[in-house]
Amino acid sequence: MPSMVLQPVLQESWALIYGLFALSGFILGWAAQRGNYCFVNAMTSIFTAKSYERFGALLILFGLSALGSGLLVAFGVIPAFDQYYYNYFAGWYILVGSIIFGFGAALAGGCNLSMLYRAASGYVQNWIELFGMMIGTYVFAIGIWPFQLYTMANGILSTTNGGYVEYLPYIIFHSISNMSVYITTLVVSLPLIFIGIYLQQYTKRKWAISSSLRINLPAARAYYNQNISTSGEEKVSLTKEIKDLILLRKPYGTNLTTIILALDLLLVFIVGAGYTFNYLVITSSDGGRFFEYLLMLGNVKLFLNTPWFNDSLPIVDPSTLMVIMLCIGAFSASYLSGDFKIRIPRNKSRLLIGFGGGMLVGIGVRMALGCNVGLMWTNFAQLGYDGIIFLFGMLLGVYLAIKVQERWL
Repeated sequence: MPSMVLQPVLQESWALIYGLFALSGFILGWAAQRGNYCFVNAMTSIFTAKSYERFGALLILFGLSALGSGLLVAFGVIPAFDQYYYNYFAGWYILVGSIIFGFGAALAGGCNLSMLYRAASGYVQNWIELFGMMIGTYVFAIGIWPFQLYTMANGILSTTNGGYVEYLPYIIFHSISNMSVYITTLVVSLPLIFIGIYLQQYTKRKWAISSSLRINLPAARAYYNQNISTSGEEKVSLTKEIKDLILLRKPYGTNLTTIILALDLLLVFIVGAGYTFNYLVITSSDGGRFFEYLLMLGNVKLFLNTPWFNDSLPIVDPSTLMVIMLCIGAFSASYLSGDFKIRIPRNKSRLLIGFGGGMLVGIGVRMALGCNVGLMWTNFAQLGYDGIIFLFGMLLGVYLAIKVQERWL
């Protein structure tokens, strides 16, 4: 039986621990806003523009996160317990929930991460989407959760344990030794990174060929083959680019944002080790919780008679703090860069679609027990398999939404 004992890595004050979580949320919002990072856009571009560059970045993100967290465990820096503790029960609901989530997010125009940073950047449609997500959580709580909880408790198309039984080192090697974690880490992370890089390079080559066909082909070849700059000019160009990034004159590139986000997850993984909240477990349940708190102002107490809200977390916890700081980080980045602006879509039907999509997002994330951040991305870092299920389900949901939009919207 693997160890089930909490082992805090940092013996620091709670004020410092919460401060570091706040910093992590701020970094996440800031970097995502500057890089316009969106899981849904990365997937829609596959089906609409036949571009794999942003999706490749997602795979690199998952691979780097798995590599970093896995090596920290394999070399004994972080106990294995902290890596597999949050592996949820796998079941039908993750697949169905991720399909609903992908469908709703594609309709609304953004994933849980992008809806937050865009809302903080002034996009009214994302405000409506967030409200829809709150309503969707309530619909889930009263209409779906009792049935889902029954299937989970009785193992109907569901595991009943979670934790280490869904930990790939344990599944593959039937042990959680440093070596089993090390091998599993490499087997999971390196293919994701290499496939992600390949997809990005494939897209760049395809677009380069496409561009060359639209202009004089010999001239294009000459342009790409010639050495047009000296090392000194390259150094100046690199210095200027770094300066522009620091001064917020230009947005972050996709890969730079990917690296920052992966490092941010590892910061949370280390800081939260031993406290059972050492992942970016954000954005999925907080919408429903905020709805609960809003209703409490009118003396409506959902926690008294609604099953899911009975188990909802208190308002002051690391998850809520990270969401708040994510929004502050995104607002700061958009305001300081001059990008902040209240934006209302010209086509007002987009607001209604955003609300409907948000409702589906709220239902999907609660059914799946997490969102693209709090389940899919973090589960790759957990060396589990729920993230793989969510990834394929979300891709299917996004594809179906695109087909619906092409035909009816």
